[in-house]
Amino acid sequence: MRKALSIGLSLCMAVTLAGCSTGAKTETTAQTTAATEAETTAQETQAEGTTAGETTAAEASGENALDSYVYDGEPIEIHLGDINSQFPLNLAYNLGYLEEEFEGSNVTFTMDYFQNGPAISEAFASGDLDFAEFGEQAAIAGISAEYGYKIIGRNCDTETMYPLVVNKDITDAQGLKGAKIAVSVGTSAHYLLLTYLESLGLTENDIELVNTNDTVTLLASGEVQGAADQLAKFNSMIEAGDVHVLADGTASGTCQISAFLGRTEFCEKYPEITAKVLRTVQRVDDWMAESEANQKEAFTTLAGITQREESWFSTMYGGSNFGINLTEQDLRVLGEVLEFMKANDLLSNPDIELDDILELKYLEIAGYR
Repeated sequence: MRKALSIGLSLCMAVTLAGCSTGAKTETTAQTTAATEAETTAQETQAEGTTAGETTAAEASGENALDSYVYDGEPIEIHLGDINSQFPLNLAYNLGYLEEEFEGSNVTFTMDYFQNGPAISEAFASGDLDFAEFGEQAAIAGISAEYGYKIIGRNCDTETMYPLVVNKDITDAQGLKGAKIAVSVGTSAHYLLLTYLESLGLTENDIELVNTNDTVTLLASGEVQGAADQLAKFNSMIEAGDVHVLADGTASGTCQISAFLGRTEFCEKYPEITAKVLRTVQRVDDWMAESEANQKEAFTTLAGITQREESWFSTMYGGSNFGINLTEQDLRVLGEVLEFMKANDLLSNPDIELDDILELKYLEIAGYR
């Protein structure tokens, strides 16, 4: 089921993307079967928020309580969000993993496509979205603005997605001194650039920072000598030998995190469903990690769904560390990004702390922490 990639995954994405501002919808229904009666062993922490007619995960028998969990309460339509580039939630939906995981449960899933992180945040705030994935900085900004969600996991982190790319004649830190470097100030790329400079023994004062959203044009024209932005944007210039990657997260120990978000009200009401969604995403991660062929299949599938080039996904995510659980590196980086955003006045509420943006108990229910 999940690998039947020819089931119309491209399904008129051009039409879907035309409705990005509100989210175009495609529905997959989980088959409904009788709920399994199980011995009650529920613990209080997992029983909180459970509604009538629902078999809790803690009540289910077996080594992993979620294995036997079936939701048999009132029908629920669960809304998932994507910004035309994030996954594996997208794959979990389009390859049938969610349908398999929730077989027998009285739930349906809808995938809504958005143009950017702020649009997703607004959908969370209005209660129209339950789960989504997007960059950690946009996620933190939305939490600061009290849009009603928290980071409950991740879909991946990558040390190579936003490198520092420079002219071919700059080969070391000494050559970088005094250079004009293009970056969009206040973004993840800006934060990462600062960490790259530190790893090279430099600071922002050692370069001339050029604030722009058009890093490629400035670098190609020679107006700047380097740029920090998405690696895929510089593919043609790198292939031509005009520029090269001078630094990325492999040296600085930093990364860009694609955060997995859950609407707080939904997650608290349905903790087991939330944990099963996380587990389903991890199943996709595990499948991709099995072989390069599986990863290529994933990128090909995503290209068909999103109308992006397959090479974009392989360039952007080929070196990614997939997995739903936040690592110690991720937690450290999230803390640093939070402080970076405070220092640059990017938060509605500058008093929030790391604990305010995270809710990791659902990873615990899923057995990952």
